[in-house]
Amino acid sequence: MLLIAYYCVSIRVEELAVEIKAKFWIENRGEVVLGSGKAHLLLAVDRLGSIQRAADEFGMSYRHAWGAIRKIEQRAGFKILDTKLGRKGGGAQLTPKGREFIGKVDSLLKKLQSIVEERFKQEFEELLTQ
Repeated sequence: MLLIAYYCVSIRVEELAVEIKAKFWIENRGEVVLGSGKAHLLLAVDRLGSIQRAADEFGMSYRHAWGAIRKIEQRAGFKILDTKLGRKGGGAQLTPKGREFIGKVDSLLKKLQSIVEERFKQEFEELLTQ
């Protein structure tokens, strides 16, 4: 497996804006398991307790969100969400393993972001401030 995230680091010098952009994702046997967008979707499901509400927040259909979640679970090889059916609506939350997985991904992404920012500054800040 690999890893996820999308972030942007910017340094502005007078009228020039120089940015570095990097995107990370997790793969399993060459198939994308999780990217930052889907990680945020899963966190929203956990926060809101509902796939439908999280899908609405992200401007996507329930069917699209549920399909993406099934694909993530299939490619990851373990259950990410616990879901329950209900007459007045069901619910969903991250499994303990899903919560640990997303937590580790988030932690690693923050570390990677810090490394990228520091290297960017080391390589370009002096050049851009001349």
